[in-house]
Amino acid sequence: MCLVFFINGCNSLVSQFFGTHKLRSFEVSDVAEKGIGDADYVEISGARFEPVFVHQEASEPGSPPIIVYPVFAEGEGKKQAVLLAWTADFFDPCVAADSCISAGVRTLKGVVRPIPDDNLAALDSLREKGYSWVENPIVINQDEDPIDWYWNALMMLGAALVAIGMEAIYNRKKA
Repeated sequence: MCLVFFINGCNSLVSQFFGTHKLRSFEVSDVAEKGIGDADYVEISGARFEPVFVHQEASEPGSPPIIVYPVFAEGEGKKQAVLLAWTADFFDPCVAADSCISAGVRTLKGVVRPIPDDNLAALDSLREKGYSWVENPIVINQDEDPIDWYWNALMMLGAALVAIGMEAIYNRKKA
């Protein structure tokens, strides 16, 4: 277990400073044509939003509800999404007022992260509304940032200390 936490923390720390966790900027038209490669943290400019979203309660108690919405490129069909976005950070009354997403062209920033398994029914609801997207779409958790570097460093340090402590206790009992 310690090894898994140490490697995960180390990988994320290195990625954050030298790799895929750095903020990468794209135009929505480029995303539609080429994708985003291995980027994990993206800023996509020129994204067109329609006032369409699906509110989805989580099936597990304690998990937050989310809203899922399609994101379009300029000139693309109204029902063919370039990518999907979701967030758990929204003002609850907007759901009843049907105003969580406002129409317009703006920049979408967030972490590439799949929709939580507890909320996957939201995709079916979007399909029922007549929207479609490519197979295995890019899914962005809007306004989410990667974990701060110090948490990854703390994860590595904690895993190393627990492993060394366990080894010391084992060797002390053995002696």
